[in-house]
Amino acid sequence: MEVVIRGEDGGKLGDHKIGKVWCRGTSVMHSYFRDPEATAACLVDGWLDTGDMGYMADGYLFIVGRAKDMIIINGKNHWPQDIEWAVEQLPGFNHGDIAAFSVETDNGEEAPAVLVHCRVSDPVKRLELRDMIRDKVRSITGMNCVVELVPPKSLPRTSSAS
Repeated sequence: MEVVIRGEDGGKLGDHKIGKVWCRGTSVMHSYFRDPEATAACLVDGWLDTGDMGYMADGYLFIVGRAKDMIIINGKNHWPQDIEWAVEQLPGFNHGDIAAFSVETDNGEEAPAVLVHCRVSDPVKRLELRDMIRDKVRSITGMNCVVELVPPKSLPRTSSAS
């Protein structure tokens, strides 16, 4: 199995550079069954675009996320996990209380959005909480974000609880 990391231009990246993970080998699929368009979208000259983002270091592959999960704002890439982690550092939040993603604005651009489990019922404190979250996300992305406070345990979980 061969694995390479490629940049946006398709060129191979060196160690410790994050890019798309591509692989080829005898165990890699050669096509999607009866779906040439999907095949062409992910297979190029025998190389499979896995859809993962990662980097190589000393011959080891490190996966950092999925390419489709990346939030691109003003040409800069932001991982939802980084936004979630930053908001979790604010007082009163636990791991898994936050879900970050992007939404399309009226002018067609992406903007960050954050859903947050909220255990606060006081309207004034909820407003303060929203402002704290917006400030934190703005410090990371440089943009205002949509913040929705939702009841605890209302965010769906995968089977791995993430």
